[in-house]
Amino acid sequence: MQFSVKLRLAAVAALVALLGVAGTLAGTAAAAPGKQAAGKTLVVLQDDIAPGLDVDGANASNFGVHQVVENTMEGLLGYPTKTVNGVMVPNFKVTAKQFEPRLATSWTQDGLAWTFNLRKGVKSCAGNELTADDVIYTFQRAKSVSGASPVSWFLGNVGGVLTLDPLISKDPAAKLLKGEVVKVDKYTVKITQFVPADLFPRVLEIFALYIYDAKVMKANATSTDPWSHKYGDTVNAPGFGPYCIKSWTKGSEIDLEANPSYYGGPSTFSRIIERKVPAGSNRVAAIKAGSADIAIELTPRDIADIRAKSADKTTVFSWYNNEILALGLNNKIAPWSLPKNELLRQAIAYVLPVSDIIKSDYLGDAKPWYGLIESSFYGFKAIKTYATNDVAKAKALLAQAGYPDGKGLEKYSDGLKFYYVQERSGVLEPVANRIKTALAQIGVNITLNPITNTEYNDRELTKFDMPMFLRDKVRPFGPDVGYTALLFYVSQKSGGLVNAGNYSNAAFDGLFAQSQKQSGAKRLYSLERMQNIVMRDLPLVPIIERPSQIVVKKGISCWFGKTSNTFNFWYLRDDGKPCVSPVKK
Repeated sequence: MQFSVKLRLAAVAALVALLGVAGTLAGTAAAAPGKQAAGKTLVVLQDDIAPGLDVDGANASNFGVHQVVENTMEGLLGYPTKTVNGVMVPNFKVTAKQFEPRLATSWTQDGLAWTFNLRKGVKSCAGNELTADDVIYTFQRAKSVSGASPVSWFLGNVGGVLTLDPLISKDPAAKLLKGEVVKVDKYTVKITQFVPADLFPRVLEIFALYIYDAKVMKANATSTDPWSHKYGDTVNAPGFGPYCIKSWTKGSEIDLEANPSYYGGPSTFSRIIERKVPAGSNRVAAIKAGSADIAIELTPRDIADIRAKSADKTTVFSWYNNEILALGLNNKIAPWSLPKNELLRQAIAYVLPVSDIIKSDYLGDAKPWYGLIESSFYGFKAIKTYATNDVAKAKALLAQAGYPDGKGLEKYSDGLKFYYVQERSGVLEPVANRIKTALAQIGVNITLNPITNTEYNDRELTKFDMPMFLRDKVRPFGPDVGYTALLFYVSQKSGGLVNAGNYSNAAFDGLFAQSQKQSGAKRLYSLERMQNIVMRDLPLVPIIERPSQIVVKKGISCWFGKTSNTFNFWYLRDDGKPCVSPVKK
C-alpha cells in the first residue's frame, strides 16, 4: 500500500484522536428536530467544542466532532459491553460474529461478501426512514474522497472494501462504487471485500462510517459541493442517532435535543448542553458546586482532590481504554539511529522509573504498560521483558552498545533533547524530570525542552523531527493491533501514517501486509510476531497505561465506553436502574 505525502498528511489529520489539535471557529448554526422533547437537561463541561462536524472534514481529529457524531449518527454494529462500576466497558476482543446489532439487526458472511439486514422503522431527526440507500450513500461519499481528510475512505480501505483506485486514478469513474456496496432490497445491503481484511466489520464501529441520512445530505448538495461537505461541517451531522442538534455556537456551546423517533426509545436526558470551559480548575469547581453534571479532561490531581473532598456529591468513573504514556526515540537522529541503537533503547527501557511515575505523578491511578499496543485491544500480547527496573542490566546494555557509563554520548547532545507539551506541564514536567534523573544514573544526560501544544502536534504528526518525546495524547480509534500498527509503526514507505519515530523494519512491514489478508488464528499469530519485533526494537518505550476518567454528579451512571472517550448520552441514566442497550430494550 503506497501513500502519497499529501494523502498521508490528510489521513494523519483525521485518523488520530488528538485532543486539542484543532482550533475553533466563529459564528452560529443550528439544525433543530421537528418536535421539542420534554425531560431532564444534562450539562457537560469540556475543554473544547466541535469546530466542525464533517467526518471527512479538516476538523475530523477533534474530540468535539466525535462527541456530536456519536450522538446524532449511528453505525451498523457495535461492541458488546459489560457494566463495571457504572461504565459500560466494551469488549474489543470479540470476533465478527460477537458484535451487537445497531442499525443492522443481523449480518451473514459468505466468503468476501457480507449481507446486512437493516433495522426497520428507524427514523432520523428529519423523520426519514433508514433504508439501504442511506448505506449506499455513506460508502459512495467515502469513495468520493472529496473531503479535506479521507477518513471514511481510509476505514473502508483498511477494512478491505474500498481500493486505492480513487486516489491513484485520474478517471472520475474510479470514485464511483462498482459493486463494493450494493442494495439487495429496501432493508438489505451487501458489502463485498476485495481482500479478506480482518479489520472488517470492526471499522464499521468507528464514527466515520456511521450512516448518514442521505435525503438530508442530498437536499443540501450543490453543484460545487455534491457531497454536502459544507453543510455537513457547518450546520449538521444528520444520521439516525438518539439526538439532534438544536443550536450551536462554535467555540462556545452546542445543544442537543432528543430524537423523538429514535428506535431505542426515549432517553433519560432529553437535552444535552455541551459547554466549553478551557480551564480544568473551573470545570472542577463547577462539578463540585453542582452547576454541572459531567466534567472531562481532568488531571490526576484534580481527580484525587474530587475523590477526597467531594465523594458525597460526585462519582469518578474510570476504565482502562487507550490512554498511554510512552517515550519516543527517533530512528533518524543519532544516537538513536546508530548501529546497535536497539541496545541503547533497551537500556532506557530497563531504567525508566515506572513505579515512581505511577505512584507520584499519577497518584496510583495507572499501571505498567507491557507492550506498544493498548492491552484492551484485539490481538494484544503482554510482553514483560522490561517489567523490572534494573539499573545494572541497563548499564550492561549501554556498554554493549558502545557507551560504557554513557561515555561517547555527549557528542550527540542534539539527539538527547527531550520534548513534551508545555500546557500539560503540571503532569508531564514531573514525569520528564523523573526520567531525566533515572537516565543520568547510567550516564545518559538529556535536556528537557517543553514546547507549545501546537508546535508539539506539528512535529509529532507531520514533521517527525523530535529526537526524544513524551507521547501522552495520540491514540487510535480502531481497537486492534493491526490498525494501531499501521498508524504508528509501519514505515512511511509501506503506508505508515503517524510514525513519529521514523521506525522502519522490513520484517515488521511484511507481517503487517500479510495480516491484512488474514483472519482468525493466522492473523493473530502475525500480530503477535509484530509485537515481539517492536518490543525488541522499541520505536517507543512503553511506560504506563492510565484509565480514561470522568467526573459526574452523584447518581448518574452508564458511561458507554468508546476508544474516543466520547459519550453516547442516550445510555446515561440517573434512576439507579441497570444500564441497557437499545437492542436489549
